[in-house]
Amino acid sequence: MTTGTIILTPGAAILPDGSTSNAAPAMQRTKSSGTAPGAYFLQLAYDATGEEWACWQFRMPADYASAPVAVVQWKAASATSGGVVWDVRVVAVTTGDATDVDAKVFGSANTATGTAPSVAGYLLDTSVTLTNADSVAAGDFVVVRVARAAADASDTATGDAELVSVAITYTTT
Repeated sequence: MTTGTIILTPGAAILPDGSTSNAAPAMQRTKSSGTAPGAYFLQLAYDATGEEWACWQFRMPADYASAPVAVVQWKAASATSGGVVWDVRVVAVTTGDATDVDAKVFGSANTATGTAPSVAGYLLDTSVTLTNADSVAAGDFVVVRVARAAADASDTATGDAELVSVAITYTTT
């Protein structure tokens, strides 16, 4: 079996409107502290004290078969210990379904805890198995929501968790 990958970048994120229970992480343009020319990149800074989230939309590729996993690539702004709980949810709608896309809600949470590295700024990958993937199928319209579950007892890292990318991996046909 081979694996397919969909890359979700911070620049393509759809941020919520800031209303109650709809807080967005800060979108940050970051510059490397290395010598010129310094590398610039975007990141989403998820706060440690309240749940913040962002969404991405895409069409599930035709070669999708099963076993979706979200691999969250992130770094800690200041923490050098503790855990960050990532909460990933999925909406999937098949063309021709008797489903009002405008009324569709996310499936239940898929979570995993990543441990902050011993040095702030080092990259980590936290894999979140998407057991609850809303019966996603090839060709579906998909929306993926990625949140930091700051209220979870296992989320103990202080400071921001800075998301730099998400990869959705899956088994292909």
